[in-house]
Amino acid sequence: MKDLLEEYRYDEEFIYEGLRLDLSYYLKRLMEEKGITKKELAKRMGVSPAYVTKIFSGSNISLKTVAKVLSALEVDARLVLDKREVKEKI
Repeated sequence: MKDLLEEYRYDEEFIYEGLRLDLSYYLKRLMEEKGITKKELAKRMGVSPAYVTKIFSGSNISLKTVAKVLSALEVDARLVLDKREVKEKI
């Protein structure tokens, strides 16, 4: 499994799926920490609860939509990209 992860580490689809899952996880966690339901979030965003469900289903959402969610949650956010270490193969 470790070899497989290393093989696909820089594959764009692998990176995309990881980012999508991370984003969904952290947004849900923020909602839980603030005690906000999907229905309440939809109300704050001015959208339908079905749209919020779509956001959290992992659909391809824009950064503008992410910003709208963070604004509704009253969360300061920034993007941090980690530099990956390149390991030599022996």
